[in-house]
Amino acid sequence: MNPFKTHGAFSWQELLATDIPSALNYYTQLLGLTTSEMPMPDGTYTLLHSHSKRVAGLMACPPDAPPCWTYYVTVHDIEKLLEENELNLIVPLQEVPMIGSFAGFLDPYGAYLSVIQYNEAGEPDKEAIVSNQEALTTHGAFSWFELHTNEPKATADWYSKLFGWSIKKIELPSTYYIISVNGTEIGGIMEVMDPNVPPHWSCIVTVDNVDAIQSKVAELGGTVLAPAFDLPDVGRLLYTLDPSGLPLAFGTWIPQPSGE
Repeated sequence: MNPFKTHGAFSWQELLATDIPSALNYYTQLLGLTTSEMPMPDGTYTLLHSHSKRVAGLMACPPDAPPCWTYYVTVHDIEKLLEENELNLIVPLQEVPMIGSFAGFLDPYGAYLSVIQYNEAGEPDKEAIVSNQEALTTHGAFSWFELHTNEPKATADWYSKLFGWSIKKIELPSTYYIISVNGTEIGGIMEVMDPNVPPHWSCIVTVDNVDAIQSKVAELGGTVLAPAFDLPDVGRLLYTLDPSGLPLAFGTWIPQPSGE
């Protein structure tokens, strides 16, 4: 499943930062990422790379906006999606030259998400991660997307109608709703753990060794929310906050049969 071509798949993520040098220092040292710069009409856009693969972007926060990680879901017809759904748009529809059109919205329960329709691709992009299986096995790749919300069941139903996601309810022991696109599991929806934290999307980043990441987080100014733990048949996970207080988790996954 190529996320850039699959309706309903998460395909990109970017960090909006108030202190770009500090953010770059934290993530490049924590994950061993490298950077490159892409000129944009409103400034410079920084790309984050893991070895030969492009894994995320970083740019300055818009005025008066808080820092955040923002995630993009691919859609085939963004104008139709916006016309047929009364979305609470925070970022109106706009075009990025040579990439595509995007918009950002708050869901009815308060979490922010972006949607994007890509331009027709030319030659295959060798730097892009083009399958879920590749994301689960590439250090530094954003591979599992989680929504933390106050109303998990209602939120799952709402997104299922919006994107056509398939939803499966499991108990972990708390209730967890697994999101699938075309038979491929891509993320989950769960109740927000801290009632003082507003609903939000986050992600689990694939890493070669979760325990090695855990040993670096505090040293670099981040916060470990709880020690790394094993989830049977899934992998070893770690939930953290970066120095700006933004949530991001890390996972070393147990190899699974490829469904792609």
